[in-house]
Amino acid sequence: MLNCKVKQKSFFVFFCLIANIGFAQKENVVGINLLRAEESYLYLDSLKERTIFLQPLKLILIDRNHTVFLSLGGEYRARYENFTNKDYTSEDLSYYSQRLSLHASLQLGSNFRLFGELYSGYVTGNETIFLETDEIDVHQGFLEWKPVNSFNLQATVRLGRQEIGYGASRIVGIREGPNMRRSFDMARVMIRKNNSSVDLLYGQEVDISPFSFDNKSNIFENDASNPSFWGAYYRRPFLRDIGKLDIYYFGFHTNFSRFNDVSGKETRHSVGIRSFSVKGRLSYNTEIIMQWGELGSSTIFAYNFETDWQYTLLENEWKPKLGVKVDWSSGDKRTGDGRIGTFNPIFVNPAIYSLAAVNTPANITSLHPNFSVYPIEGLTVYVDYAFFYRTESNDGLYAPPRFLTREANGLRAKHVGDVFGIQISYEINRNISFDLRSSYFIAGQFIKASGDSENTFYIAPTMSFKF
Repeated sequence: MLNCKVKQKSFFVFFCLIANIGFAQKENVVGINLLRAEESYLYLDSLKERTIFLQPLKLILIDRNHTVFLSLGGEYRARYENFTNKDYTSEDLSYYSQRLSLHASLQLGSNFRLFGELYSGYVTGNETIFLETDEIDVHQGFLEWKPVNSFNLQATVRLGRQEIGYGASRIVGIREGPNMRRSFDMARVMIRKNNSSVDLLYGQEVDISPFSFDNKSNIFENDASNPSFWGAYYRRPFLRDIGKLDIYYFGFHTNFSRFNDVSGKETRHSVGIRSFSVKGRLSYNTEIIMQWGELGSSTIFAYNFETDWQYTLLENEWKPKLGVKVDWSSGDKRTGDGRIGTFNPIFVNPAIYSLAAVNTPANITSLHPNFSVYPIEGLTVYVDYAFFYRTESNDGLYAPPRFLTREANGLRAKHVGDVFGIQISYEINRNISFDLRSSYFIAGQFIKASGDSENTFYIAPTMSFKF
């Protein structure tokens, strides 16, 4: 068996080979979707020449009428992560991780499709790191049926294991940061009419286990620990079609949850509205979420407000952008009053603030001034400085996605800390991309008063090959 160094060297040679092939590809081809199940390559049937790498695997025609066809794809992602003073302690941690995924989409006429995807995650050393390691498992596997499939109207039913992601990942994200992305065993109905759409869904989150084919949602068990999730998501054009307006409802239930001084079964309902648009040099994304429900014997009322504005300073090749993001997530005001005011981000992407996943939008008020430039085609440099405060001093600090990591313990200080972050992304072509993310967390008064308070440095170079 090859040792780790030999493996990493082999993968480096492999990436160099693929990069050289990739440079020969034609420009302006269809990109690769973040949600791989949403890709379609039927357009390749009308092309007479090669336009993308490994094109023969993307459209394998099975019948003469070109209505039954197979599409194959996958990803290899390699990352090195280094924490200095992880979780505010003096502990340092470094490891190499890799993710391998392979998927197949079988189209059976115009109304049926089968989709399946396998995932494998590996980490160096003898440690099993949560959400980073999994020998091999079914990440997605569903049947899709389109009872209505016309140009202006489509109705789609999906049954099985699948990825979902909505909006800006404030409530439902695909968990792209760690090796293992999130999936659900779920039933979904998706209706598209012209430029509007509505999704209806019900399912349960799949637990990640480190061994082969042992990931489960326990969807048919009443006492399952996996959270249940249901809801509706509606999108329509806004501001004379230059923007979009999202309106949604999500329900959430888990047999055990803990926020501030209350724990027990949680049933929470979320209603949100989101508007986003790009007009000229200005772009914005604004979202408001209200929550209510029960946690144990306590009632829930919580909220979240987030807005993100970007302005292009100069219309030159670098396109420098100045931006600011504000996040205001409610916390619990009083203990022992039978009410919980802590916002629950439910299935938020752990990397919503940074790959280091220092904190999550629960009892957090934050301000993020940022700046980005595009020096050459495919290269993005993004820099931000974030200020984090507890919204309520009687509530604690939470880590992604919704875990209480530090109790308030009567401390009045609200300043959690500041984070300086930088992200450098380079997309060579549709197949090859490189990403470097780094952050430096400076402990605030609450962290210093509540326990370990070392400043934390994090860096993670990543390279990805997709086909």
